[in-house]
Amino acid sequence: MEKQIWHSILIGGGASGLFCAGSYAAPKLLLEHNKQAGRKLNITGGGKCNFTNLYVKDKAYVCGEKHFCHAALAAFGPQDFVRLLEKAHISYSEKTQGQLFARNAAEITGFLIRRAKENHTEILCGCEVLRITKEHGLFCVQTSRGNYCGKNVVIASGGLSYPQLGASAFAWRAAKELGLETAAPRPALVSLALPSPYNRICRNLAGNSLLAEIRCAKQKERDMLLFTHDGISGPAVLQISLYWQEGEKILVNFLPDVQVQGYLQCHKNRPELFSKILSPFLPARILREWLGEWDVRAADAKKDALLAAARRLNAFACIPVGTGGFRRAEITAGGLNVKQFDARSMECKQQKGLFVIGEALDVGGRLGGFNLHWAWASAKAAAAALAARS
Repeated sequence: MEKQIWHSILIGGGASGLFCAGSYAAPKLLLEHNKQAGRKLNITGGGKCNFTNLYVKDKAYVCGEKHFCHAALAAFGPQDFVRLLEKAHISYSEKTQGQLFARNAAEITGFLIRRAKENHTEILCGCEVLRITKEHGLFCVQTSRGNYCGKNVVIASGGLSYPQLGASAFAWRAAKELGLETAAPRPALVSLALPSPYNRICRNLAGNSLLAEIRCAKQKERDMLLFTHDGISGPAVLQISLYWQEGEKILVNFLPDVQVQGYLQCHKNRPELFSKILSPFLPARILREWLGEWDVRAADAKKDALLAAARRLNAFACIPVGTGGFRRAEITAGGLNVKQFDARSMECKQQKGLFVIGEALDVGGRLGGFNLHWAWASAKAAAAALAARS
């Protein structure tokens, strides 16, 4: 195997690497450092694999260049992947907001591996890539199991999320060695940790959820919020974390359908605590904990107390002190600067024959199947270009 000059060498046996390998028929080598390919894919969507979203569109992605995703997404849409599954007799179902799930994530993984092998892919697992160099027009990939040469190289090594499944910063290291620019990696689609004393309150409320509206800069999310042992999580928080940058303020409305100040003023003569008066909208226990010192009897409340209680519920502002980290993050934001790549093929403009796809690029999608669809779309774009190469 070491003496062969491969048409392509793909680094990473995850979603994008496997899909790319199965999308063109040239002889290729796929290198995976885990003992099996598709390990992370097997656990996505709680083991059900939220493989795409019917409402895939450019604005579902955060990217270093506004329109970079358009060409790949336009060329390969949700129905294109669905047709492949239907042809392979893999069942799926639609859940909320256009999310499509398989019956079992392992079925998707197995399908991708079979498809790659049918298209002349040699899969080598337990193989750590150490370095990529280019010599005499060929890419030399140095690994823990020998050196391999290819006319083209595809970096599909993903990000740093799920380090317990072998995630690594290989794409960033390789980019540095190849002289390419990167955006620093950060956890995304992840919980947010709140500063003291709010982290203590969240700990007391851990496990409770409610509908909330969260703002960060110009972005607004309305969905369920979950209290955790050190902050907040749930779909609304995970979505906003894609846009949040360290040091930025978030604004949370815990009662987005209630104008708390006006409601309390209408009941200002009642002898009950604010938490009791507002209990038709939220459980009194949550209200008591969150209001704290501002949970006073309405009849005794001065104007500043009423305003403070309203702000705490309708306009709570703070700067998160961090996130749940890569171990809890669904994806990694950051990656190789997309301005260095052709948006139609994912090929590096400065180094012909070098392709980067999936999460290794500085493209992050929203929760709900968008990131796996980016894996398919970017992989398909690279495969189309590679198929045309001799």
